[in-house]
Amino acid sequence: MLDVLIVGAGPSGLVAALVLAQNGLKNIRIVDKIETFQVGSRGFGVQPRSLELFKMFGILDDITQHSTAVPTFRAYKPGESQHVKEWDLYPKSKPWPDRPFTGQVCLSQDDLEAALRARLTDYGIHVELGKGLTAIEQDDDGVTATLAAFKNKEETREKEVVKAKYLLGCDGARGASRKLLGLTFEGETKDADGQVWGDVEIEGLSTDFWHIWGVPGKFTIMIRPRDYERSPSSKRFSFGITGHSFDPAELQLDVPEKVEAWIRESTGRPELKFSNWTWLSKFRPNMRMVNTFQSGRAFCVGDSAHVHSPTGGQGMNNGIQDALNIAWKTALVLKGHSTPKLLKTYNEERLPIIALMLQATTNLYTAGMVARVEAKTELPSGTAPKDTKPPSADDDRKTGWLRWRNDALELYGVNYRFSSLVYDVRTPLGTDQDAKDLALARAYAGYEGSGTLAAGDRLPDASGLVGLSGETTRKWTLLDLFSTSKHTALIFPPDDDASLPTALKASQFCESFPSDIVQTVILFPPGSRPQFSSKSATKAFVDEDGHARSVYRVGDRTTVVVARPDGYIGAVVVPKVVQGSNGEDEDILRGLKAYFGMVFDGRS
Repeated sequence: MLDVLIVGAGPSGLVAALVLAQNGLKNIRIVDKIETFQVGSRGFGVQPRSLELFKMFGILDDITQHSTAVPTFRAYKPGESQHVKEWDLYPKSKPWPDRPFTGQVCLSQDDLEAALRARLTDYGIHVELGKGLTAIEQDDDGVTATLAAFKNKEETREKEVVKAKYLLGCDGARGASRKLLGLTFEGETKDADGQVWGDVEIEGLSTDFWHIWGVPGKFTIMIRPRDYERSPSSKRFSFGITGHSFDPAELQLDVPEKVEAWIRESTGRPELKFSNWTWLSKFRPNMRMVNTFQSGRAFCVGDSAHVHSPTGGQGMNNGIQDALNIAWKTALVLKGHSTPKLLKTYNEERLPIIALMLQATTNLYTAGMVARVEAKTELPSGTAPKDTKPPSADDDRKTGWLRWRNDALELYGVNYRFSSLVYDVRTPLGTDQDAKDLALARAYAGYEGSGTLAAGDRLPDASGLVGLSGETTRKWTLLDLFSTSKHTALIFPPDDDASLPTALKASQFCESFPSDIVQTVILFPPGSRPQFSSKSATKAFVDEDGHARSVYRVGDRTTVVVARPDGYIGAVVVPKVVQGSNGEDEDILRGLKAYFGMVFDGRS
């Protein structure tokens, strides 16, 4: 019997497989009914939060090699080569110590999938193509799945029955897993709105800009250089055509020459030359999600659980977080450290996030479509009418609907403060319903600017850490230390003398857990020269620049922050008594026992 069968080898399925493998699970299979790996940009917007996770996965270098910044936008009137407007979607900003990545990057989905597959081969795991899910049966011991061989996109009579302890359905909106599990897919389809997306080489356009043409109330054409800032001589572009009451059938997608002629005519740029089409697809916006992410021992992940307009670049990024959330929990259960009760928190945590994300992206899409339909001037359709309200009051409306973005879309604000799987002594949520409702309402947008940091929040990064053993000249970041296979206990003593005994007792408690599921890091204050023995497994650093203490709101008491394997804060533990009193140690240990008891259910 397999530990896990993963159906679907897109980003969500590949991430789930990689995290399971990094947790030491090799008895898994990942299948997909496609017969060759897909090509095409598809979901190409990668948010900063995903880049942090890619660093944890160990694929950031591959991502950096193939990704580009978001180009400056230029809008034109049809028939004119001189632009009428120019703007940046994201303001130019430098990385912060707690946010090493700023702004979305563009990464073609085929490049992302290739990087994930390459990383998977390091663990001896390979995607099995031409195998699709056709039936599911469940009992108390596991899932029995029937796989059919697919040839020329058709199901054949060749069948295989596979038994697994758990099944992850990552096969997308049109996949079989959700349907076979009998889950509903509530929402709407924008039947009146059509979209066409594709990849092609174009001569006659600069690779320095993202080019936009529009006819108010009809359509918008967007053409993005795929190799922006990487290869000035490249002719590779990705394009999208979106519109209200726009029928993609008008373009006759099976005849690329017809598409080329339509674009030339609609942009008024007859000099454009097209060649080497690699991908061309039509799309009608869907905004839907399942009623539950779990059915027995089977789970829906990514697009099989939720789909929406591509506006905002959220689907793939949230699917990656789905996969990471369920994978680390499944690994703990399969390794015997936790009970299956832990898996129920997957639906508890991800469903509210996705519901709020779906609402935000639908509002963003609707705002954009209203802007295009109601525009009364000959300006490009990216110009918003004055009576159209953006999703956020803080957005800059002067540059139109394409800049209607808020911090939530970067996914830094996504949090689980409402979850039953977090524990916070310093900033407890409270037990009244109003507090819980508020936490749920802010689970997607977060608490930016509130000056608070609590259990359930994203783990901030921090730079300037100097090791007390080994390579002492290197400066580390917290992202260098976090792991997708382990909880990381960050212990902050307020000084390096009087508080060291308490820090060491907390460290010893955390070291009592198996080293493959919990690691411990002590972070001493700036200027410290502690007498610290490196004989234990605990790692020790000096927070030389003070960034970690600042962003984690460390005060004058020993503070322990437990990092979950998915990059979120599981617990914040501080003593309720004053520093140096007899009760300080007991308070710290009591809090750690409470949190780890929830996760490991007393099994470790």
